[in-house]
Amino acid sequence: MASSQFFIILAILAIVTPSILATDFIVGDDKGWTNTVDYQAWAQGKLFYVGDNLVFNYPEGAHNVLKVNGTGFQECAAPAGTVALTSGQDVINLATPGRKWYICGVSKHCEVGPQKLFITVMPASFAPSPSPSTSAATTSAVNGARYGLILFIILATLAIAAPLTLATDYVVGDDKGWTTNFDYQAWARGKMFVVGDNLVFHYPEGVHNVLKVNGTGFQQCAAPASTAPLTSGHDVITLATPGRKWYICGAPNHCAVGGQKLAITVMPSSFAPSPSPLSAKYVASSPSPTSGC
Repeated sequence: MASSQFFIILAILAIVTPSILATDFIVGDDKGWTNTVDYQAWAQGKLFYVGDNLVFNYPEGAHNVLKVNGTGFQECAAPAGTVALTSGQDVINLATPGRKWYICGVSKHCEVGPQKLFITVMPASFAPSPSPSTSAATTSAVNGARYGLILFIILATLAIAAPLTLATDYVVGDDKGWTTNFDYQAWARGKMFVVGDNLVFHYPEGVHNVLKVNGTGFQQCAAPASTAPLTSGHDVITLATPGRKWYICGAPNHCAVGGQKLAITVMPSSFAPSPSPLSAKYVASSPSPTSGC
């Protein structure tokens, strides 16, 4: 578990970060807040930022929501003075970074369900920027440089003690794949990319390719002449180190005109939600990567 000093650093970063669009996360999606859902499987792969909201939907009177600490989460118990949320549509704003724990206090719902959820909330400075105009992209680059050294130190320190987690395969663009005229920054928003995960680029072989570039190459849609493109049409890139990663298509004008480019932030594996025993059945085995980065 990260130290309290680390969370103090995150809180300071959150104060100076540029504002981002908040996301409302419906806990359990269409299942809502109930005692038959694996909420750690639901949280797996999601990235929660300061300013986002958790929305707990349930039939009023059937459940409630209690915010607890780590011990209360393990024991399914809250201090006597804890006030339960009971409206049936409880909205909790994630105002600070760090670990957050929630349980249902009705009967044995937490112990037997188990109707309980824990997440890690990241400072807003870790959030990917919305798809920028040229001027907005320049501002984003300046802000990124300002925090780059601090973030590198934090990420490198955490990576040393990072526990093993189950890798996730992210198919870039989902069913659209890797193509032109698609907003890949919107696709990446809200996803948690962790060291060990894989990016899978699907596209018709010979139509597109994948080039790994730096921040300048991303802005200019250009890669050094010596950069070898991936061209198989099913390119798998393992995210081996934390930090910012940038990818473009090198086919003529696909990046500059078609917007075929992707920037993500890769977190150390210590930021990944620990998989519960139930969640293992939802994780597919990872394909063999063709490239690491």
